[in-house]
Amino acid sequence: MEDDILSKIVEVEKEIQERTEIEKNKAHEWLEKVKKDAEKELITVEKELNESLNQELQDAKQHAEKKASEILLDAQAKAERLEKLSDEILKTVILKHIITILPYGS
Repeated sequence: MEDDILSKIVEVEKEIQERTEIEKNKAHEWLEKVKKDAEKELITVEKELNESLNQELQDAKQHAEKKASEILLDAQAKAERLEKLSDEILKTVILKHIITILPYGS
């Protein structure tokens, strides 16, 4: 009878160990799946961020090019207006400013 009880205990312990091992394997597989899913998600997010960054850089570049073009056009227009001014008008403007620059207005 004692041998019967002992063999039952050993059998139950063996079953517990087998179930424990099965559960460990399941947990390990689940963790690996979660890890792979997280890595895939990270790659996806990184790709989206890179695409967004590239788009933002492209937009900023286009904005800067447009702004530079506007500045150049404005400068060209001002230069053309100044070229059209007569020497008499330029002399008048220069003399007006020279008077304010010179000490005591002399």
